[in-house]
Amino acid sequence: MDRITTVKYLISLILVLGAEYLKSLLLGRQEEGFSHLLFTGVIILSLRFLGKGPAIFALFVSALLSFQVLMFKDGDPYWHTPHFLTWVLFLAENGLIIYIIHTYIRQTNEGLLKEKRFKTLIEESSEAFMLVGVNGSVRYHNPAVHHITGYAEEALRTISVWELIKEEDVTTLKEHFFKVASHAGSSITVQHRMKKADGTFIWAENAIANHLDNKSIQALVMNFKDITGRISREQEMGDFLGIASHELKTPLTSLKAYTQVLEMRLKAENNTNSIQLVSKMDKQINRVIGMIFDLLDVTKLQSGIMYLKKENFMLNDLLTEMAENLGNVHTSHRIELTLDKNVSLHADRARLNQVLVNLVTNGIKYSPGGEKIILQTRVEDGRVTVSVRDFGIGISPLEIKNLFSRFYRVSSVRESYQGLGLGLYISNQIIEQHHGEMGVESEENQGSRFWFQLPLPATEEQA
Repeated sequence: MDRITTVKYLISLILVLGAEYLKSLLLGRQEEGFSHLLFTGVIILSLRFLGKGPAIFALFVSALLSFQVLMFKDGDPYWHTPHFLTWVLFLAENGLIIYIIHTYIRQTNEGLLKEKRFKTLIEESSEAFMLVGVNGSVRYHNPAVHHITGYAEEALRTISVWELIKEEDVTTLKEHFFKVASHAGSSITVQHRMKKADGTFIWAENAIANHLDNKSIQALVMNFKDITGRISREQEMGDFLGIASHELKTPLTSLKAYTQVLEMRLKAENNTNSIQLVSKMDKQINRVIGMIFDLLDVTKLQSGIMYLKKENFMLNDLLTEMAENLGNVHTSHRIELTLDKNVSLHADRARLNQVLVNLVTNGIKYSPGGEKIILQTRVEDGRVTVSVRDFGIGISPLEIKNLFSRFYRVSSVRESYQGLGLGLYISNQIIEQHHGEMGVESEENQGSRFWFQLPLPATEEQA
């Protein structure tokens, strides 16, 4: 036992003896009972300021003193059942007091420690945190908000959160904000521009979460960080890809034309071996051109200049035409159609065809041992679902969440199958621009089912 601990026990002993002395002076020797409130007070003080051990020690000494008072009369043993029961009750009550108060103190200290840790993490974080009311008032902000936006602490306590957002982005952000606010426990991550105190603008990635039902928060949490540098790099990369793709497209188109002319001459000369080589070269040129068009689509999406040319057309007609064309090219697989009623869409036919071709060719590509691809539609609740089912290598559950990301390719196929990892990203973006949704269900070595949903025009919903 160290010196400090010894001192604590001595203090608790002195307090108990002092209480006994004070009690004897005020009340005298009690033969029919005794007052234990002073002992209880000493035990509580010992527990609060000295610790659990000294408190138990104080209880033990108090019990010995009270036992001597109750069970001895004029120095002789004196058995009296009510007195003994009073003594037992004294032990039980004070033991319970020690347990309850000790548990409370421990839980309080743990709570304070957690609160201190959380506050330290929030206060020292480089990411900004704000508690925002439904009306847009800022109820709390950590120092990072000041560092990122440049607004003084006093200003941040009085302005609305919408004053921090660039005017062009306020409407869109409000739509996301109130959508989250109307659904308990929901959250969303959005990118938008913020206005700094000096009048300049930055890009922010903002995670908005609904904690209105949490009694300790009762606000929406905005957690954002400055991503201006990242956006700038992406824009520079997009500009580079756009310029490079555009410059490469012209010579490759000319090369393809030369290849076709050469193939025609070789056919006229009946040079079979050379024709096969030229045909292979033509396929590789087509593949490179396809990659270039994918890169151009990515730059259009990033720049927000991929405009949809919407028209009215029958969905099943598009699916049948696409399946027939691909079936003539890819003879290794049979494309089976299971189509629901024929519905009219108001959409970009060429872009939806691009999505379908990508999904079907992927199904063929990644099911080398398969024999068929199932293309199915289902119409219900004002929406049409189109799915493409293959029976190939499948996808790991760990990789599905990243499947629609730009340049992402499944790790198991990177070496075996060539590609840029842009097809699904572009397809997903096209579907989102049509206010639709895209997803996948897959199991390794069992195949995959890619699907997308599109809203039907009002006339179709009523049909």
